[in-house]
Amino acid sequence: MFDNSPDFTTFSDVPSTSLDDLRSFAGAHGNALLDAAGLLGGNPGTRLAYAALDGLAKPRTPSRRTLRAFDELLDLLMLEHVHDPSRIEAERFAMIDPASAWVEEICLLADQLSDLLDACQEAEEGGVRSDRRVAA
Repeated sequence: MFDNSPDFTTFSDVPSTSLDDLRSFAGAHGNALLDAAGLLGGNPGTRLAYAALDGLAKPRTPSRRTLRAFDELLDLLMLEHVHDPSRIEAERFAMIDPASAWVEEICLLADQLSDLLDACQEAEEGGVRSDRRVAA
């Protein structure tokens, strides 16, 4: 007779959304983001990364607070505040060996996160794109 069982192979053809891509990235690279945030921002950086990742773990659309935490995390990874001696990033950055393998990984994480956040913002705004910074 007729086969009424669902065909699960068709679900793989459904395109993922930018938010799904961000969630997938956070799941795959969450520990690296936490490590990088701790390396560059100490305990406050780690707390920031936890806040961003925890907010994204909820099944609903991320709150503005979560998206703001991701923007601040991106600023941390992009070294936006290392020139300001009143911020912890300046001291932490000065202690990093430029030849360390972490430097390249942080740059890759920052670039990927920037692209994903841009895609989320573009999807939210309906196609209007504002380019983010590129990691040095």
